Amino acid sequence: MDIEYRSGVSDVLAQAESRASIPPLDVTLDDIEHSDMENFISENQENNEVTAIDEKSKRQAKKKAKEERALRIINIREETEKLNIWVAYFNLENQYGNPPEEAVQKVFQRALQYCDPKKVHFALLGMYERTEQHKLAEELLDKMSKKFKHSCKVWLRRVLVLLTQQQDGVQPVVNRALLCLPRHKHVKFISQAAILEFKSGVPDRGRSMFEGVLREYPKRTDLWSTYLDQEIRLGDEDVIRALFERAISLSLPPKKMKFLFKKYLDYEKSRGDEERIESVKRKAMDYVESTLT
Repeated sequence: MDIEYRSGVSDVLAQAESRASIPPLDVTLDDIEHSDMENFISENQENNEVTAIDEKSKRQAKKKAKEERALRIINIREETEKLNIWVAYFNLENQYGNPPEEAVQKVFQRALQYCDPKKVHFALLGMYERTEQHKLAEELLDKMSKKFKHSCKVWLRRVLVLLTQQQDGVQPVVNRALLCLPRHKHVKFISQAAILEFKSGVPDRGRSMFEGVLREYPKRTDLWSTYLDQEIRLGDEDVIRALFERAISLSLPPKKMKFLFKKYLDYEKSRGDEERIESVKRKAMDYVESTLT
């Protein structure tokens, strides 16, 4: 580039010297054709655009080379690091690919050969969501629901998308998920979906889901605890205390009852009402005495 520049400068100087010996023409600036000036400006603009495109291509090539080198040197067992590189590659092609959608898909197909397929799908889905490519995200999630139909995480993502976009159709997705998921994953899926309902501002549906699963598994203190946490987050004290009272009235092993009483007592202590704190303590003592008789 420097050699070309110096050569160009020399040529310009030589032409200037040769013109210096020619008497100047007796014309004014107004006689210069406007079209000549416009052509000169246009040519310079085109040259600048070509240079900018060349620079952009060079930057893109350097970034691609960097990603390829990173993929070669990372240990094959370092799954997370390798996946992060593929995600960076997705982002690169999404920004500079020509066309972006096809370029991303080519990298995606390569990534599937080297990383956990479900993780690669989630990585691509995340990129589509971050860049607000909703149609591509929806299409990919449909494919994931078929390819990974036994995955809680995939079905929960579908529920989350519907809730985030404030769309109807959550219940049909839940029903379909329960048909596809193995039975031992049902409790996990329902409780997590209920939490999403609470956090998305539809607590009534979340309550309905918790109530349903607790009817089937009334001795699962982890479910009671999670249900209580959601109500505590909302802050309706009457609803919270009513749920605690239901929980401590259960006939459960002492270890589980101790857990529930402690959670109830911690809640009342956080409220600072001494009378209610003493009330919970008395109920706990009554339970202990009842187990001794």
